[in-house]
Amino acid sequence: MSDRASEELTLEVREARPEDRDAVFAFCARTWGSDGDYIPDVWDSWLADASGTVLVGVADGRPVALSRVNMVAPDEAWIEGVRVAPDIRRQGVGRVMVSRSLVRARELGATVARMFTGATNSASQRLFTRFGFTKIAGLVWYTGDALPEGPEEAARAARPRTAAELDTSIAETSRDTTAGALPAGARLRKPGPADFERLWTWLEQSNLTPFNGGVEIHHWAGRGVTEPALRDYLASGEVIELEEWGMTQALAIVTEDYDGHPELETRYMDGLSDAIGRLALLLRGEAAKRGLERVWLWLPDLLILRDAMDGAGYVRGDEDPMWVYARRL
Repeated sequence: MSDRASEELTLEVREARPEDRDAVFAFCARTWGSDGDYIPDVWDSWLADASGTVLVGVADGRPVALSRVNMVAPDEAWIEGVRVAPDIRRQGVGRVMVSRSLVRARELGATVARMFTGATNSASQRLFTRFGFTKIAGLVWYTGDALPEGPEEAARAARPRTAAELDTSIAETSRDTTAGALPAGARLRKPGPADFERLWTWLEQSNLTPFNGGVEIHHWAGRGVTEPALRDYLASGEVIELEEWGMTQALAIVTEDYDGHPELETRYMDGLSDAIGRLALLLRGEAAKRGLERVWLWLPDLLILRDAMDGAGYVRGDEDPMWVYARRL
């Protein structure tokens, strides 16, 4: 398929091939100046992922542009990795790549597309706005080191554990004053499938939804926290709830991730700001009990949550938030 990006440039857009590697790496070499780009780190895994598509734009026989359609759910696409070679920017190439990415997302069954862009990346914001995307969230990421344990606890955490032991770990974290004492009547619990209706109703009434867009983040890609997704997380024991006097105060969806750092990845967190701070602190203790190095999580860019995370001993990542854009397909 071909598109006229400008009067002078004709672009062919096709699926990426392994032999495109060197040309793509060359024009991505200085995406962020001396910091380079993450594309070389993900190229092989992107091409191996049959559920999505990596597209390249080719002009005069050489790859000059890139984009990826990441199918994060059967009906949800995440558009990422939009790159254009420096020598042909401002010729409409980015528009062509986004257009073709949306067409491909629809072909793959997506009914919604989302993407990240930095809060200061006005060029990317203008590009996606032209295609009907609207901003639905502004998020920042935080990391918190696992709380230190004694040698016996560390050795116990290093071995594989059963589901029953994980349940016990959460109960122990609730009692562990080194992880932050809970108020009277409060406890951590791991809800199960029987709790779906109660928790889904709670999420639907959340005051954070206008700020987080109802989106969970995994490996810098987002998808909606949908009813089927929550059911799956409850069934697999990946939801941790902070409850006080029988009422949900905060909730986290967590998975163990070993990509680079053994960490407790918190894909989604919701609740009252002070309760989020308490739960975040307790998750540092939970990470230690699982033998993980740290907790990683995303939250809306709100001052009250920044204060809560400071109090929980977390370090904010990039100072500029990432904006989530979305549109229906």
